[in-house]
Amino acid sequence: MRKLTAVLLSLTLAGGVVAGCGIPGTTSSVSHKIQSEAQALENKNYKSEAIMTVQMDNNVQKYFVRVSYESKDLYKIELGNADKQINQVIVRTPNGMFIVSPSLGKVFRFNGNWAQNQGQIYLYDQLLQRIASDKSVKVSREKDAYAFEVPVVPASDVVSREQIVLSKDLKPQSVTLLDKNGKAAVVITYQSFETGVEFPKNAFDPQTIAQAGQAAKPTLASDHAFDYIEPPAMYGTKLTDLAEPGESSIIMRYQGGGHHYVLTESALTPGAAGLPNAELVDLYGVPAIYDEAPGTHVANLTWMQNGIEFDLTSNDLTLPELENIAISTFAEVGK
Repeated sequence: MRKLTAVLLSLTLAGGVVAGCGIPGTTSSVSHKIQSEAQALENKNYKSEAIMTVQMDNNVQKYFVRVSYESKDLYKIELGNADKQINQVIVRTPNGMFIVSPSLGKVFRFNGNWAQNQGQIYLYDQLLQRIASDKSVKVSREKDAYAFEVPVVPASDVVSREQIVLSKDLKPQSVTLLDKNGKAAVVITYQSFETGVEFPKNAFDPQTIAQAGQAAKPTLASDHAFDYIEPPAMYGTKLTDLAEPGESSIIMRYQGGGHHYVLTESALTPGAAGLPNAELVDLYGVPAIYDEAPGTHVANLTWMQNGIEFDLTSNDLTLPELENIAISTFAEVGK
């Protein structure tokens, strides 16, 4: 099974680490400050920029992350490469959740309460809520910062704990996801953070974001001969059927070891798709959509990368297993 492995040494925490209820190891004034800051964000917007570093075995991936937050029902998370070229945008509006591919004008709409379930590694307000509400939080105090450690929620077989470092005035400095050996697997390092931002009109409108990206469309898979990714066989399976690749799609079937799954890859095309029962899954820099057909055990994981839409379907694999197969494609080269 392909795992995320260490990319940076875990943060060195100064002072003793203690555990308890609420925000242990801090003075009551610090505890009060975090609670107050979390409450203040309910009436305050913010904008942040950061670099996220992820390593998958020996393959290091770097992503640029820009967050524009107006309220709990209106925000966007822009994800791009290290050169700050935005590839995908997670958008929350009162009408639902969206994943947008600006360069190709593709929009996926779905529902879900992703911010509270998984969005805390990107969203500052959720980081504060996480620290303030977790009873098992550990903390150490440095000269100019506070370092907090909490269990990863939801639980994962890839990462087990999360470290959050805030400056003395409680602004975000870094977020680190640690593997079971205590080594950093994912590191988000903040470059800037500001509040009281005036966002442009339609800044959070998915269609506006999709249309704006068309103006500076980069060369992607849909612009030339289709290059498909063949992931390694996992969970005792092997490739049993590979449909001859056409101009814009290919189908690969895997079976064996009691497991079956199908991976379809298609050149991404403009348009909108609605998946009302789906939920957002973060593959550490690549957002994916998980959907299970009502009344069946057929599950589907969809994600976009390098101008290709990937659809992974199985009736006997769990979501973590589907995620591991998806992540295994990131380091592969197109054929």
